[in-house]
Formats: sequence, structure tokens, C-alpha cells
Amino acid sequence: MSEDNKRYLDEGLDIDERVADLVSRMPLEVKVSQMLHEAPAVPSLGIPEYNWWNECLHGVARAGKTTVFSQAIGMAASFDDELMHEVAVAISDDGTPMVEPGEFIISVGGGQPSDPNSRSISTTMELK
Repeated sequence: MSEDNKRYLDEGLDIDERVADLVSRMPLEVKVSQMLHEAPAVPSLGIPEYNWWNECLHGVARAGKTTVFSQAIGMAASFDDELMHEVAVAISDDGTPMVEPGEFIISVGGGQPSDPNSRSISTTMELK
């Protein structure tokens, strides 16, 4: 791709190079706006508006009617890895139907990028 093209869209490049290119194109105000959980669209970069806040540490939060489990400290006190995996799968099952194509898909364990704690419960995510 030539220098005037948007390298961040080139899937053949290393992710670090793509991220550096994308971020380098953002003025400070745009970078700050993307830190909000209700991030506005950046049409010039092809970024749609999105709401990335959610957490799934003990269930899918702020998402309507879903299963809610005990707080993490209580579940951890069980010292039961198999039970924690079952909880993670249930959270994933609750959360998966709530996303649209192109959003983060919760495949095992639950969680969104804003909740690093839930990744300790076997979370994997992929972009579709």
C-alpha cells in the first residue's frame, strides 16, 4: 500500500503497525473521545459510534435480563475450577445473542475489553 493509503486497514500488516497508523491519524480530541464508553463515530477513519462498556465478571451487566452470579470474591472462595468454567460458559451463553455482527463476540467466558478481570475466567473474544 502506498503511504497515502490507510495502512490500518491493511490486514497483511502487523497489528502494531496498523494500530500506530490509526492512532497517528487521530487528533488529541478524537483520541480522548474514544476513551469514553459511548465513543462517537470518526467518519474520516471509518470508525462507527459504539458503546464498549459492559462487564461480565459475575454475569452480563447492564444488558437487560441475564443471569447474575455471586461477586467474584465469593466465587473464588469455592476454589472450584470446573464450577468457574460452568459460570463462564453460562455468562457467554447469556451474552452471545446480545451482539451484532462486527461487534465483539463472547465465545467462552464472557467479558468485554473493558473488563480485564473476566478474562481470568477463560474469556476469548474474536471479531467477526
